[in-house]
Amino acid sequence: MDDSRGLERRPGRPRGGRVIYVACEGQKTEPEYLEYLTDTYGAGAADRPEFILHRVPTRRGLRPDQTVAAVEREAAADEAWVLFDRDQHRESDIQQALRDAAEARVEVGFSHPSFELWFLLHFQAFSGAQHGSSDTVVDKLRNSRVTDAFRDYARHDKSVKSPARRNALRHREQDAVDHARALVNRCEHADCHADNAQWDLVPRAGDQARERISWQRWSARSGHAEHCPVLGRDPSTDVWRLLVSLGIATVPDSPQRTRRRSIG
Repeated sequence: MDDSRGLERRPGRPRGGRVIYVACEGQKTEPEYLEYLTDTYGAGAADRPEFILHRVPTRRGLRPDQTVAAVEREAAADEAWVLFDRDQHRESDIQQALRDAAEARVEVGFSHPSFELWFLLHFQAFSGAQHGSSDTVVDKLRNSRVTDAFRDYARHDKSVKSPARRNALRHREQDAVDHARALVNRCEHADCHADNAQWDLVPRAGDQARERISWQRWSARSGHAEHCPVLGRDPSTDVWRLLVSLGIATVPDSPQRTRRRSIG
């Protein structure tokens, strides 16, 4: 009962593409969002390869470090990510998750205060410390002037399976990435900058994976400085790095971004 590995067969690797294992702290919204990304963009395009985001089953109520352990077991040496929020976790719990992620080379998508911030950034910029509360974020998401799709978004209706909500998110990923990067640049710690972020593939096996790396350095792949306290990154979300890694969105001055602008 303590083994959160799924019983289903490991997913097949798309030809020329990527299989990415993702463990989510949330049981509904984040997994459904991963399904949306695979359904909408997984087939690839001329400027990006195919991919499958394989959600690792997890039990409700896991701590962030337990979520890291779940994806580490399931993914073996394959590419792995973990998504978790600020919620009410102690800073020590989050730091332990980052230590484990650094040792296992699991990429971290940390959202402060909640994953809903990532949805909101599709429709508008946002700023201002939330101190762990997502009330303001959810309120702005419900009352967005851009879409009515999230008007009834609430604890009892946090699904993103509906066509209306999927269509509202679709093609706004670049806006969300730009807004999330702006939050990094506005962090109160002056050394934080989105241009310092990394999303390149890091081997999870072999000599490079055996090199020790501090959790502060691994966490700095988000663009935040190594000395920037994790709970001080308020508000922020690292989910944007996953989308850039997949080629769904780009960063300034990248060849893909220039080409897409010329096409659009």
